[in-house]
Amino acid sequence: MSNRKFSINVSALTRAAYVAVATLLLVAGFPLFGGGKVYAATQLGQRSIQMSDSGASSNGISTGVGSGTSVVYEVSIVTTASADSIVIDFCTQDPIIGDTCTKPTGLTLTTGVAVPTGVASPGPIAANWTATTTAHGVELADGAGETHAASAGTHVFDLTGITNPQAPAGTFYARVYTYTHHDFESSGSGYTSPTAPGDYVNYGGLALATTNTITVTARVQESLSFCVTAADPNNWSDTANSGANAGDCAAAEVAAAPPAVILGTASGSGQPVLSSQTVDVGSGSQTASDNAIWTQLSTNATHGAVIDMRNSNGSSPSTGLCGGLSADSGATCAIPALDTLGGGCTSTTACAMTAGSAAFGLFVNQYTPTANLPGTVGTLTPQQPYYNSSHCGSATATNPCVSNSGTTWFGMDSGSTPANSGTPATNLGNVTSEFGSIVSTSSSALYHFDQKWQFAATAALTTPAGIYTANINLIATGSF
Repeated sequence: MSNRKFSINVSALTRAAYVAVATLLLVAGFPLFGGGKVYAATQLGQRSIQMSDSGASSNGISTGVGSGTSVVYEVSIVTTASADSIVIDFCTQDPIIGDTCTKPTGLTLTTGVAVPTGVASPGPIAANWTATTTAHGVELADGAGETHAASAGTHVFDLTGITNPQAPAGTFYARVYTYTHHDFESSGSGYTSPTAPGDYVNYGGLALATTNTITVTARVQESLSFCVTAADPNNWSDTANSGANAGDCAAAEVAAAPPAVILGTASGSGQPVLSSQTVDVGSGSQTASDNAIWTQLSTNATHGAVIDMRNSNGSSPSTGLCGGLSADSGATCAIPALDTLGGGCTSTTACAMTAGSAAFGLFVNQYTPTANLPGTVGTLTPQQPYYNSSHCGSATATNPCVSNSGTTWFGMDSGSTPANSGTPATNLGNVTSEFGSIVSTSSSALYHFDQKWQFAATAALTTPAGIYTANINLIATGSF
């Protein structure tokens, strides 16, 4: 048998052992070598970074929640030793200390990142700490002289003004290091870069994630509901549909009572006729000869709505405008609009009607039912000359007045400049013009707002016999 010599390469074994130890340390999460040294450091205790917004930036949402901009990162760490400075790196690759680190694309920390007073003790990070941004994150330090060290324990502080990594959403990482000197970049032992973090005393990694923002869309379409009826809203019980639409324009009672007004006092023949001795007014008495009309307006129009009134008795070559009652379809106007009489009655001023002075007028007011109440939103205000708070008849729950003289004043506008079709609310118009006369206005949305309309007329001794009529059209317009 021949003799053979065995040789062992000690240097090779030593290198292999070092590699094995390094591998174990790496797998265990311990810090490795830095600048030719192994530092005795302790891993942070419980640690977290909470984002106020997890949306990835550049995702199509420019501002606000979900945009990934103006984000606050609330940092919470538990240290085992006092600290005068902290470094936080943000990395795309991993949270392992000393490993290669590339800052996530789109992640931005402003130079004015805030460090407010900590909310945990002992020795919290205080307002006199300052923050500066780095190529990979942020560095925080107390003042010179190490007089503001943060004691070992729990520390919670905010980093503000951050823009998250840009879309697509995904995971990124943070690495946190604490130092016992306020100059974390001190010569020979301080922080240089994520791969050369220096002589930190506490360290730890964290994982964070940006997400796709949930976009919720709900559409609300424009709506307007307007009805005109001779039925008192107190009676809108909708018995035909088991009360399904009580108090609403859709109630069966609304359609069952078309708004026909017969003005006059019963004569010997039983037919109501106008008299020069009285002013015949819509009473709202709920009798067969009731002369009151009710309206209800609901709309989600942001800028409110207006109600215009038009009279079918328009102009003729011989008589001009007629906003009153006519026996010949407007060719003549023997019972004229109230504003043509003078004596304080104008197109913008209500007045008291005098029996025997042939005239036609209107009074409009808010109406508050006492039954079948679906709830009311908004305010619909009657305009002059159709309402006068000092002369609005008896003040009751269904006919409220600011003050009351006991005599209702009426009005009619047949002479104002026609309303502008583009901006009707800036010009009241008149009842014979193309867009009518504005009777009521609102500057906001409305829901189930009721009004009571009472027409009035009186004849003169010289008023020719005949049947006097007018078709009154009410138009509701929403400004969305």
